[in-house]
Amino acid sequence: MYILMTDRSNYETMYWRKESCEGLIETLAVDDLDMKIIRILSANARMNNVDIANRVGVSEGTVRRRINEMVKNGIIEGFIILLNCKEAEKCVKAFISMEIADSDLQGVASELLKNHEQIVAMYRTNTKFNLLCEAMFRSVIELQEFIDMYRKIEGIRDLEVKIVIGSYKKCLWTGI
Repeated sequence: MYILMTDRSNYETMYWRKESCEGLIETLAVDDLDMKIIRILSANARMNNVDIANRVGVSEGTVRRRINEMVKNGIIEGFIILLNCKEAEKCVKAFISMEIADSDLQGVASELLKNHEQIVAMYRTNTKFNLLCEAMFRSVIELQEFIDMYRKIEGIRDLEVKIVIGSYKKCLWTGI
């Protein structure tokens, strides 16, 4: 499962976890041993180096060096936690589409990501609504306050909110 997370300071893609892009992982510039280590870490990023080494048939030191080298080379950019939150189903999940002038896109995205934990993912799209935020709120009132506050940001021309009322396939990261 590939789950996208963003760095809230510069909103660049930082972390991926295997989801539906099965062929993507094979495009990495790594050998078979690195690939085995990546697949194990994709399933369980908390697995210790000794257990990984036992599974792939090498020493712990080899695993440690390989992981450090992949981090150094930018192949592995971070390790994340995935939540299986049953309580998250009580939250309000919304997709907020915004129409923003291209010249204002960077500034608006930065403003939205500044200290706003409700936004769990943000995407640039190729439609009239060129910024898409995936957000979670404790209540509809919190969602409305968020919309009222950020509708006033200079550069946002129009806004459309879609509230998730059910799911057919849940996101492991948000639980919804």
